[in-house]
Amino acid sequence: MSEPYPVVVPRQWDAALFVPAPRPDVFDFLADPRNRPRWQASLDRVEMIDDGEPHVGMRWVDRLKLGPAFELQIIGMEPDEMWAEIGSTGPFTTFVTLFFEDETRDGVDGTCLRVVARVRGRRIAKPLGWVATGMMSALIRVDLPRIARTFS
Repeated sequence: MSEPYPVVVPRQWDAALFVPAPRPDVFDFLADPRNRPRWQASLDRVEMIDDGEPHVGMRWVDRLKLGPAFELQIIGMEPDEMWAEIGSTGPFTTFVTLFFEDETRDGVDGTCLRVVARVRGRRIAKPLGWVATGMMSALIRVDLPRIARTFS
């Protein structure tokens, strides 16, 4: 994964979710790849390449229920504020950044989670990056309620 990382600019279509839990709890849960099978519907299991607590540089493999495996790595981490990963499979590279903010809704204190996800295709797959980004965004929207239920 030697490509330069793109600047992640949130767009209007990026997903957001209110989680009725404190920001540190939401961050700690989502920052740990080992928790992914609890909320990511498309995921069968996670195979850790690196051990220990989540940290920049930590690597793992997502084994999907259908489709190719993705090798992923944490590329950014500011506790309780931001977490970012890069992943790859075949000619595709994925970039996901999570932003965490305090929010109150209907008198309930919690966390606003914003998810920015992009896919870049290489070589002949380059034009498919936009299509893959749309598919990934749809899958993320399926997973968001699962994240919220984890904290209910």
